[in-house]
Amino acid sequence: MRPGLCKLCLRNAPLCDSHALPNSLFNYILRKNDGKAIVVVDDAHTPVHYSSDTWEVELLCADCERLLNQRYDAYGMSVFRGHQVGVVQDSSGVSLLRIDRRRLRMFFLSVLWRISVSSHPNYSNIDLPFLWEEDLRSSLLEDKPIMQSRYTVAVYKMRDSTPEGGFDGENLRNFIMAPFARGFGSFISVCYPFMGFFVETFLPRVPHKYAKRPGVLHGSSPVFRAPFVEVLDIPEIMATMVRGLSKHLDGQSRVA
Repeated sequence: MRPGLCKLCLRNAPLCDSHALPNSLFNYILRKNDGKAIVVVDDAHTPVHYSSDTWEVELLCADCERLLNQRYDAYGMSVFRGHQVGVVQDSSGVSLLRIDRRRLRMFFLSVLWRISVSSHPNYSNIDLPFLWEEDLRSSLLEDKPIMQSRYTVAVYKMRDSTPEGGFDGENLRNFIMAPFARGFGSFISVCYPFMGFFVETFLPRVPHKYAKRPGVLHGSSPVFRAPFVEVLDIPEIMATMVRGLSKHLDGQSRVA
């Protein structure tokens, strides 16, 4: 570890290899795929290839790394692994039972902040304004509540209803891609797949129709419902898959 400025506590200290998306997410995916994952880069030149990169950079001191891991990551990963929560699925979505909505929302906001401040190339297209980063940083450090109207977190369960040859649930749990942003004029959203779900965080303030629609993590109910979204109806994911197939057909692939 080399010394540097910790992004969370702002102290000079030896820095850890830190992750925006939790390291345990990458460990889960790599363990399921013999230590390597297929990478598709959305450009015209980089071939489809294998990688064991977990997108870490020197970001946090040991104390802050431990704080975020214990306060947020451990809980967030336990929910989406089905530990200590109930999971009920029907034709229109998945319900998570016995959850702490505030804690789960703070987990996703901690991921958002780390995505923005990370220098890893896979997070380079997300760079929030300094005031938003600072608002998130101070709230995460002190574990202070953040107004629900300021950051709206929505979570959907991905599925593929293609009759033949589609992606099954395990395929989607193992799917990861670089976060991307969407613009809506007066506000934006930051999106990424996560353990078979699709997460979209809107900021800084969104119209009522976004803040109250199905899939939004608001309120305090211990039951949260994530409606289904067809993975191929997500334009950015569809474009990445089309790019990967095109490269494969053109011989730009190092994947056996």
